[in-house]
Amino acid sequence: MSTWRDLLTEAGHWGEYRGALRALQKDEGPSFKDMAVRSEELATRDIPGVTSCSAGTLHKLTNPELYSAPKWGQVEVFVRACAEHDAERGREVDAEAVLRLWKDGFRRLKGEVPLPDRPDRKGRLGLVVAAGVVVVLAAGAVAFNWPFSGGSGDDGKPDAPASSAPPTGTPALTPTPTPKPSATPPVVKSERFPSRIAWSDNGGSTIVQVYSDYTDSAQGRGSLTGHAYDLGQDLVVQCQVAGRTVPLGDYRGPAQRNGLWYRMTTGEYIPAIYVDTGRDSLPAC
Repeated sequence: MSTWRDLLTEAGHWGEYRGALRALQKDEGPSFKDMAVRSEELATRDIPGVTSCSAGTLHKLTNPELYSAPKWGQVEVFVRACAEHDAERGREVDAEAVLRLWKDGFRRLKGEVPLPDRPDRKGRLGLVVAAGVVVVLAAGAVAFNWPFSGGSGDDGKPDAPASSAPPTGTPALTPTPTPKPSATPPVVKSERFPSRIAWSDNGGSTIVQVYSDYTDSAQGRGSLTGHAYDLGQDLVVQCQVAGRTVPLGDYRGPAQRNGLWYRMTTGEYIPAIYVDTGRDSLPAC
C-alpha cells in the first residue's frame, strides 16, 4: 500500500498532491476540527504566510478532484499540524524536514511558495541596521574630507568650492500638485450581520464553498475561491444580491432563497440558501 511519501513523490498534478495530503492526515494527523484548533495556535508563532484555517478549508485541501493549486500557507498549516500531532504521540518527527518534502513537491508542480527561505528576522534586521550604519559613516567621511582632498597644490589648503548656481539649461523641479478629492466618494457597505452555516451543502457534504462570482452560470464552480465553511461555522455577511441558482440535490432548507447570494466581509459570495442570518432579508449590495 502506498504511503503519503510515495504519493507525494509520484504526484504529477495538484489532484494527486491533494490526495497525498489526505493520506498524511489519515496516517499521522488529527481530525480536521482538531487541526483547525491547532492552526489558531500556529498562527500566533509569526510564521510568514501562516494563518488560522477552518475545518472546511483544511478538508478541501485533501479533495483529489480539485486540480487547482492550493495556497502554500494552508498546506504549511496542514503539514505542521500533522507533524506536531504525530510527535505528541511519542514518535520522533523532524517537522522541518517533513515540511521541506512538501515544499519541494509544491515547487515541482510549479506552485508559488512565498518567502522560500524565511531567514531569521532578528538576524536579517541586524544586517539591515549594520548596512545602514556603514552607509551613514561612509557619507560622513566623504563630507568631512571633501574640502581638503584633490586640487593641484600640495600645501594642504582647501580648494575653492564649486559654484552653487545650477548648470545652465537645467530645468527647475516643480512639486506635483495634490489631486483634489472626489466630490462624491464611493459608498462602502459598512453593515455587518453575524451569521452561521445552518444547512449543509448538496450531495450529502457538510462543506459549503464560496465564490468570487455570482452571476455567470457558465463559470459555475470555476469561480470557487478556495475557501469553504463547515456546517455550524460562523461567518459575517454584509448584503444580498440576485444571482445564479445552484443545484440543490438532497438539500433540506429554505429553497425559496435559491438565486440569492450574500456578500461576505471577505468580498466573497456564498449562496443564501445555506446561511442563517436571523433576518428575513439583508440590504441590497
